[in-house]
Amino acid sequence: MKLEMSFLSRLADRLILCPSTHPIDPEGKRREVVTSGPGKVECWVGAYPQAATEFDLVVIKFPGTGGRAERARIHPAEVWPDLRTEVWTVNQKGYGGSDGPASIQNFVDTSLSVFDHVVNARKGVHVVAMGNSLGCISALHLAARRDVVGIMLRNPPALQQMICTRPRYAAWNFGLSRWIAAQVPDELDSVANAARCTAPCLFVQSELDRVVPVEYQNQIIAAYSAPKRVFSIAGADHHELVTEHQQEEYLDALKWLRVQLNV
Repeated sequence: MKLEMSFLSRLADRLILCPSTHPIDPEGKRREVVTSGPGKVECWVGAYPQAATEFDLVVIKFPGTGGRAERARIHPAEVWPDLRTEVWTVNQKGYGGSDGPASIQNFVDTSLSVFDHVVNARKGVHVVAMGNSLGCISALHLAARRDVVGIMLRNPPALQQMICTRPRYAAWNFGLSRWIAAQVPDELDSVANAARCTAPCLFVQSELDRVVPVEYQNQIIAAYSAPKRVFSIAGADHHELVTEHQQEEYLDALKWLRVQLNV
């Protein structure tokens, strides 16, 4: 049974993750290394304004399944110019310069380790958790267990439910979907974590998302009982950006979150 579970865990990682370790230009961001369990996690850090050395707010970002921290922007810090903001973006284990292996199991320790490191390094700072796609499961896991003042999520997946019921994941694995979904740690159940969160959350949703269909995003949104706002990118697929005609509406949603932070 242990061998079977090990096989299923590796299968789940292959299904969910898309790690890379090739060098990427961090475009001026600073590298920080955090101890997480038996290994190190790499973060790339930027600031707004760029010359700031003291901060009102730290945003901890978690990229999607194939994302890398080196590519991360400082957004939304530039939209909140009244705050001095530092943005820490995480390379999960097995990504970039973080220790391996790449495994969904490692997500549990990583988000908490980065948060604890940040608040120790920046005494008294307020923290916002931010996730994109798969990174949302880490942001929700963190926000359900640590004191954050706000959350911003783009296309958050109800991961276990997707693996169990969505044909693109379930059709090829000979009925193992439920077993594979069970390899995702219970601590990363985004629907359960959403129900535990108390910080205000801005959900950014791609209306025609083919990677994380809105019905799986809506399970998390429905479970979220703290203050929330949903901004839908009309006609957009998973990776498509906010169009010019919705920019004002999007900025208004970010202003709503800024007010909710009480910072």
